[in-house]
Amino acid sequence: MRLLNRHGRFRGKSGGGSAANTIFALSRMGFNTAFIGKVGADEDGDFLMRSLAAGRVDTRWIRRDQRSGVCLIVLDKSQDRSIFLHPNANDTLCADEVEWELLSQSRLLHMTSFGGELPMGAQKEALEYLPHGKVSFDPGEIYARRGLKEIEPFIERCGVLFVTDREVALLTSMDYQRGCRKLLGYGPDIVVCKRGKAGSSVLSREEGFDVSAEEVEVVDNTGAGDVYNAGFLAGMILGKPLKDCALFATKVAGKSVTGFGRDQYPTKDDLIGFFDSMGDEGR
Repeated sequence: MRLLNRHGRFRGKSGGGSAANTIFALSRMGFNTAFIGKVGADEDGDFLMRSLAAGRVDTRWIRRDQRSGVCLIVLDKSQDRSIFLHPNANDTLCADEVEWELLSQSRLLHMTSFGGELPMGAQKEALEYLPHGKVSFDPGEIYARRGLKEIEPFIERCGVLFVTDREVALLTSMDYQRGCRKLLGYGPDIVVCKRGKAGSSVLSREEGFDVSAEEVEVVDNTGAGDVYNAGFLAGMILGKPLKDCALFATKVAGKSVTGFGRDQYPTKDDLIGFFDSMGDEGR
């Protein structure tokens, strides 16, 4: 921290984690959400619980023990980031601590990556408990580096697979276009490839298309992909066409990078305003 203070400026502290960011954004847009996970029995854990509760996320299913996971994100002058992660309590979540009743009552379960084997085992057990298509999955580079064979059970059972072009290359050794087609063959209904400044690509068995990124002044790109996920899932939950889902996801992801942390995450007004402007038929 002394080195950071000498060469940079501390800009803020924010709750995080890929899944938490996505759920927080969905909650701000007016959806009923709950989070299953684990934080420490410490001040950082108190902060994480308060930050989710402030977004109206149901935190009753979060377990607490040991020290909280901490992620230090360093932005350089070009807004590229380096991430230093210490999972701590986050990597001790096990299947016995998961509320299976909550899963059965939920319309959708969004899964992301863990560093440890215990929580990954709990996730795989949850997959067996849920019907195909009820899960959306974003492996992140942590799971993508494990290889396709290791995360194949997730890909087979999910309705929507969110990946980046880099993760597609890690999983398939192919470019994003061929790699997404290969991943679609493993079972998901939709593969969404997030390509940063190049926009995104959406592929299903019925259609495929690209969407350009929003041109905005980037302040902090941390969590932009998580907000994209939230925007896309929001559209799907509302039964909107895939193109509209991707357009809305792109818009709210673009908004999110104009502020630090979760300051510019989407709201219910963003959701209503966008889809009202699209009309009943969409595009």
